[in-house]
Order: sequence, then structure tokens, then C-alpha cells
Amino acid sequence: MHSVSDGATPASKRRVHTAHSLTAAARRRTADDGLSGFTVDEICDEAGISRRTFFNYFASKEDAVLGFTTLWDQHEIEERFISGGEPEEPGVSASLLDDYAALQVDRWTEVGLTPEHVADLVTATDREPRLLSRLFEHVRTRERADIDLVRAREGLPEGDLRAAVVVQLVSALAGACMGQFLEPDNPDPLNTIMQRRLVAAREVFAATLTGGTR
Repeated sequence: MHSVSDGATPASKRRVHTAHSLTAAARRRTADDGLSGFTVDEICDEAGISRRTFFNYFASKEDAVLGFTTLWDQHEIEERFISGGEPEEPGVSASLLDDYAALQVDRWTEVGLTPEHVADLVTATDREPRLLSRLFEHVRTRERADIDLVRAREGLPEGDLRAAVVVQLVSALAGACMGQFLEPDNPDPLNTIMQRRLVAAREVFAATLTGGTR
């Protein structure tokens, strides 16, 4: 079994382990009994932690099922991304795609996903489809926030489509990368998979701009 947290610090791994224990318990109970069929205290008993610790990690049962913990502090990696911008007129930084892709990989490293975690989430959302609307809203909110991050890094005006295109392009590649990464027989780290996709995307764009190759 592989995890995107393999290179994380010991403290980060402890946070990941606790968050995953709570989320795994919440997803199992949701799959078996639905959201209304268990309490926060029952999740805590199963995971072996206190009610206070639970609310240090999650604001609600729903957030525990979805894995939306409040302890993932992304300020440092986002500041690193913003500080890497060197906008050059009339375009954007040459490293923008790579740096935004690296930001996505850093986020996943902190979360530490495995195929088992994803399978448990699918089972829970099958039992409680209303969780999907919250999941999709989270994705939309994250996309809007990341567009603002790109604009801040590159000094782009509000409404500049280049910021949105970067986020949407890398997010689409990221979804494909995560699908490959989570395959049980995959031997490659997530960053390697992402870099391959970026190389392929650049080749497609270059061929399009030059009229294609045969």
C-alpha cells in the first residue's frame, strides 16, 4: 500500500494518522448506519481519542467523513508558491505550471491519501449522496481561491483568464494523476506521475502552435 505522505515529517505523519483514524471510523459508520445513525462520541470511542481532540480536527461529522480537517495549514506552501512568481510581460512566469502542480502535490502529501481511503469515501457517499454536494462545493471554493493565488503571484488583473486556465488545466491533470497514483500496482511517486503529464501537455500545446507533427 502506498501513500502520498511517505515523505512527510514525523509530526505531520502523526496528524495524518489521527485524522485518518477519525475519518475511517466516520466513513465506516456512515456506510453502515447513515449520518444520523451514530454520534461523535461513538467515533471517538472507536478511534480511541477524546471528544475534544475530535473537534480539534473536524468541525462536524460530515467534515470527518469527507476528510476536511481544520489542521491542514497550507499557509507556508501557498506563500512559497506566491513568492516564486516572476511575471514577465506580456505573459506569465515560465515556471507557473510546474510550481502550481508542485503546490497540488504538496497538498496531497499533507493529506496522505491511499486507495483504501478513497474506496471508503465512495462507500460512504453511496449511502449518503448529500455529502457529494458539500464535496463539490469544496472543490469549487478551492478552485476560486487558487485562481486568486495565481493572480496574486503573477500580478494579473481580476478576470484575467490565464489564471483560471492554469488552475483548471493543472486540476484536470491532477485528477488523472491521482487516479493513476491510487492504482494498487502503481510503483511511481505522485510527483513523477504529474511531471509526465506536464511534459505531455507541453508537447500537445507546442505541436498545436506549430501546426502539429506527424
